[in-house]
Amino acid sequence: MVSEIVIIIAPITFVVIMAAVYLSIPRPGPHYTSRLTCPKCGKTFDYEWLPGGSFTVIRLGTKRLMCCQICHKWSTFDVISAIVKPVKEEEKSGDTANSSEGT
Repeated sequence: MVSEIVIIIAPITFVVIMAAVYLSIPRPGPHYTSRLTCPKCGKTFDYEWLPGGSFTVIRLGTKRLMCCQICHKWSTFDVISAIVKPVKEEEKSGDTANSSEGT
């Protein structure tokens, strides 16, 4: 009886441990940030995502069915068209230096 339980539980435990290890390893590749506006509450928030990796949203082509981070209601968001291009640190410091030199 005990050996039957061990035979059932051991593979399940192995799969859970391997999934935890796989998900804890940082993934190489593109990481995106989209600035989204909730259609229900009208608030804007930033959403960071990886292409092909989602556990908290339902993918519908370029749109995602997900819970708003502010009002916690489910809505459809177009994350592809709302991608924000991050400004590099060099560009940020260069812009402030140029504006002070011109005056």
